[in-house]
Amino acid sequence: MYWRPFRKADLSHCLEIQPACLGDQIVGRRTALRIWKAFLDNPSFQATVIESELPIAGYKIVACGMGVFVTGAFADRETSDPQPGLNSRIIAGVASGEPVVLSRAEIGAGNAGEGLDFVNMYGTWRDGIMNHDQLAEVHALLGTSFVEHFAGYRFNRVLKEAIGASRIALARATGTYRLLAEFPESESALAVVTRESALAAPYSAAAAIYRYREPVLRLRPAEQQLLAAALSGKTDAELSADLGLAIESTKKRWLSIFGRVDQFKPEILSQTEVDSDGRGPQKRHRVVAYIRAHPEELRPFSWDR
Repeated sequence: MYWRPFRKADLSHCLEIQPACLGDQIVGRRTALRIWKAFLDNPSFQATVIESELPIAGYKIVACGMGVFVTGAFADRETSDPQPGLNSRIIAGVASGEPVVLSRAEIGAGNAGEGLDFVNMYGTWRDGIMNHDQLAEVHALLGTSFVEHFAGYRFNRVLKEAIGASRIALARATGTYRLLAEFPESESALAVVTRESALAAPYSAAAAIYRYREPVLRLRPAEQQLLAAALSGKTDAELSADLGLAIESTKKRWLSIFGRVDQFKPEILSQTEVDSDGRGPQKRHRVVAYIRAHPEELRPFSWDR
């Protein structure tokens, strides 16, 4: 099994994994599905899938994680008065126009300020199709993918409603989620991770995402986009095709990135061989290596503080 980035075509497959997480209790199924589709183009929405190399019981996608960054006011309200149906209130809030999920600018402000609140709306797997070892692998991959996907954000709280006895048990077992309330009538529980609870378990997945450093390169969104794509090791031609850019535009973005590195972190390129014919690729290798170790450089950040 392996985890991979979420694709738009994955949505219907992921939503069917655990229908109780759809969040349609208040607004109905049609509206809930419309909101989920709208999330796909929202910078607040984050998702990954766990896929099996060989189908299990006919399924390749066996688990997924999906969620949104939410306002501090929404997180305060949910933690101060826990109730079942967390996802339904997010969906209903978005449907009514309430400012529940964050814009890119608000995410940047949170990274530069007091931190971000995130609701893990779907962190779940297909029941009844995997053996014990396969399920353990899925649980490990959900943790690994969460760290790789969210490293570099300044987290405040991570909330989720664990639905079902096995998912409540897993939340307890992590040692980082704290159960704020349990709801026997819906067989669910509201769980939260804070900086304190995460760092109290220093070797946990949660602790890894709470070790935050501020970015220094002041990258523009277009530069972040190119660098994020370059982490896969693709050539300029492949990057251009993926991003819908002319090859000349891709090269200009690299030059702009090198300029920012020279200005704000010159030591990254200080050992590049000046007379080497491969200086361009060598410079890219050094920058990409730095970005891989410093994912905060790829996250929204407000420099107007």
